[in-house]
Amino acid sequence: VLGAVGAVIPTFQDIGARVTFVSVLFSSFTVMLTYLITIRLITIYRAIAPDSWTLSEKISAYGAAVIGSLALAFCETFWFNAVEAEVYAGSMFFTAIVVWLILKWYEVADEEGNERWLMLLMYMMGLAIGVHLLNLLTFFGIALVYYYRRHEINLRSFAVMGAVSVGLFILIYPGIVKYLPRLMAFSPVLGLLFIAAVAGAIYYTHINRMRLANTVAVSLFLVIIGYLSYGVIYFRAQANPPMNENSPATMEKLYYYLNREQYGDLPTINFDATKYEGRLFPRRWSQEPQHQGIYTRYASDWEYFWSYQINHMFNRYLGWNFIGRASDIQEAGVDWSRLWGIPFIVGLFGMIFHFRKDWKMALVVLTIFLVTGPILNIYLNQQEPQPRERDYSSIAAFFAFAIWIGIGIDALFETIRETVKEEKKLIGASIALCLFGLVLINGRMFAFNVQTQSRAGNYVPFDYAYNLLNSCEKDGILFTNGDNDTFPLWYLQEVEHIRTDIRVVNLSLANTDWYVLQLKNDSPHGSKPVPMSLADEFISSDRFSYSEWRAQKITMPVPKQKLLTRNEFKTSDNIQDTVSWQFDPVIPGAQGRGYIRAQDLVVYDIMKTNKWERPIYFAITVSDGNKIGLDKHLRMDGLAYKVVPIESAGSYDFVDAEIMADKLMNTYKYRNLNLYRGNPYTDKVSNGVYYDENTRRLVSNYKNVFLRLAAEYHNNLEGISAVKGTDGKASQVANKVLVVQTLDKAEAVWPSANGETDYRVLQNFIRLYADAGRRDKAQALIPQLEKQIAEITDPQQQPQLKYMLAQAYKSVGNFTQAIALIEPLYREYPDPALKQELDDAKRAAGLKVDPPPALPPDSTVRKDSSAQK
Repeated sequence: VLGAVGAVIPTFQDIGARVTFVSVLFSSFTVMLTYLITIRLITIYRAIAPDSWTLSEKISAYGAAVIGSLALAFCETFWFNAVEAEVYAGSMFFTAIVVWLILKWYEVADEEGNERWLMLLMYMMGLAIGVHLLNLLTFFGIALVYYYRRHEINLRSFAVMGAVSVGLFILIYPGIVKYLPRLMAFSPVLGLLFIAAVAGAIYYTHINRMRLANTVAVSLFLVIIGYLSYGVIYFRAQANPPMNENSPATMEKLYYYLNREQYGDLPTINFDATKYEGRLFPRRWSQEPQHQGIYTRYASDWEYFWSYQINHMFNRYLGWNFIGRASDIQEAGVDWSRLWGIPFIVGLFGMIFHFRKDWKMALVVLTIFLVTGPILNIYLNQQEPQPRERDYSSIAAFFAFAIWIGIGIDALFETIRETVKEEKKLIGASIALCLFGLVLINGRMFAFNVQTQSRAGNYVPFDYAYNLLNSCEKDGILFTNGDNDTFPLWYLQEVEHIRTDIRVVNLSLANTDWYVLQLKNDSPHGSKPVPMSLADEFISSDRFSYSEWRAQKITMPVPKQKLLTRNEFKTSDNIQDTVSWQFDPVIPGAQGRGYIRAQDLVVYDIMKTNKWERPIYFAITVSDGNKIGLDKHLRMDGLAYKVVPIESAGSYDFVDAEIMADKLMNTYKYRNLNLYRGNPYTDKVSNGVYYDENTRRLVSNYKNVFLRLAAEYHNNLEGISAVKGTDGKASQVANKVLVVQTLDKAEAVWPSANGETDYRVLQNFIRLYADAGRRDKAQALIPQLEKQIAEITDPQQQPQLKYMLAQAYKSVGNFTQAIALIEPLYREYPDPALKQELDDAKRAAGLKVDPPPALPPDSTVRKDSSAQK
């Protein structure tokens, strides 16, 4: 809802920037609230009104709050969330505002009408549910503040408070959040009666002056009212918009949607002693072979829990934000040289000082820190490995720690004040401490994170989506893999209205009934429905998830004349009358039997029903296991493989150079890729555009596609006219020109000098440049190849790496260096192929060729030679 409001406010020309700006505003308000919360906590433990503070006390308190709030603003995870159109910025805003509201109530709890602050807090919690459930985890910290203000602290009252707070939490979640929609789905009348009962309780407690009960009843009602913001999902689904995830147009489907049932359930804590041998923590619960192999690294569930789920998946993220992140690659560790650990040390000191001065409020902050950090990880029970870093799930814990960083600065002032009594000196000390925090905490955090968090000049999501859509012909059907190669495409189609004729089929979502029904029956923006013969009843049934399947050869007729009429192929010579391929079960069983997933059945049914009427493509990011065995019938058309009625000798062998060149040279956008100036974690970067690991990996696809086109020219002796300005069939000389033009374009788009081109791709670039007669350009790439190979320290890869480097030296005529690498390899691996390589290099260098050494009669050549591999 707020994103829609942001989209119509003309803050930016770009709609995506307008929606993202909502996150920026949320994050800005969160930083402000963090400042106010820190001030209130300092006021509470000082037990003196701010108006009575000395100048040094004011400088210290307000400066400390600024430093703490900016520590949150500039920390890695918060900043990342602040500049993306996601839920986490809004979630943190609601988390901060409920903490501030409970502290505001704590201040005015003795005044008439103080309950309105509690009611506003509960309404905010209800609204927050519509953003993210994280906000609910602050409930226990809020309960502690209420308890401190209203009850005498002793063991009995604390136990009662704990039981009541757990009960109220369960009433809200799962009570209101999960079971109220379920009640509405079962019987809307009963659901409305429940809401009416709460309203009746409000009236009854008001009439009878039951103040506490009335506050609870009103608070619950306000949680429900806030939660009803989710009603927009139900009403919007009635309109059947093009993007209608889960299609929650009925109460039953809305319940399914709200409970996130499509994601499944993970085991948390299990008390079945017979199943888990009495363990309370079944941490290693997955039966998947990948996970089972990883489990063997750990001696027990406890070791897995502590080493991976706590230390790796929380402590490491805490270190990222307040000690320093070692690099921007996934699984990066902590580097103390980045921030020198100063924010972390000051935060620890602030926590200790807070407990010493005011253990009650310190316990509130600690509760928020633990519940939204380590305890949340216990509940999530994450498996190794994760597809992406999960630091964003612990952002509320980092918010709590940032408060302690602010308190830590004031704690340093209070420590100094214990020995220094002169106000003038204290003023100087408070100013010095604030400068220390602003420069060595905020300044260093800003300096290290500003380049990696800035999205300025990054057009990769837009351009990659544009290029992928324009890899397809009109009315094409494009299979994509997951989020990164799907959501940008939907954005271009829905917001920018680019290539709305293409039907994007996300294979991950193709396992859900609602999505497949939409593909089959809907026509967004006037596009054609996806051809399918599967009945709606079957798609909606339980049988749709997995189907029994026997390994078999699929044969499909090809309408040759129709395809020729559409000018899709230049000649009928290589078009088959029928297309055949082997379709094996994805989940194998005995005797060729097994199961296929819903997505595999959908792909097969679309192929069968389409009958070559519309072009079908797979994005190059789709894995081999998701292509139902069509590998030899795929033609690379840029960033997508087209299914063609031609069988190639090997998988993915077929390329139409004319089509490829037109897309790569004339159609695609590559804005600012050549402005990448290196990685701030490893290089000194002063300007340019930063691309993170995921973006760099995505962009590397361009280099591979260019290489594939250049190799096609290289292998085609006659050449193909494909680049503007070249007519007819090219001679061999002209064909070499095409090779060079293609490689040059690739280098202009994503220069190898930036250090982000895979060493294997680099070696092929060197070979092709040299074979095309441009040894000078090949030689220019040699230093980069040497550098990248030198950075690989795995001893098992060394023979292969040396051999590849030797081949590169031979390509550019550096036979002496090639010999220096091949000769020791041959001594270690006396393989005839290596001997031939060595002799060729020596002849080219004008050196004498040695005869092969005599081998003992019983000797055998090692079968594991690197040359053979």
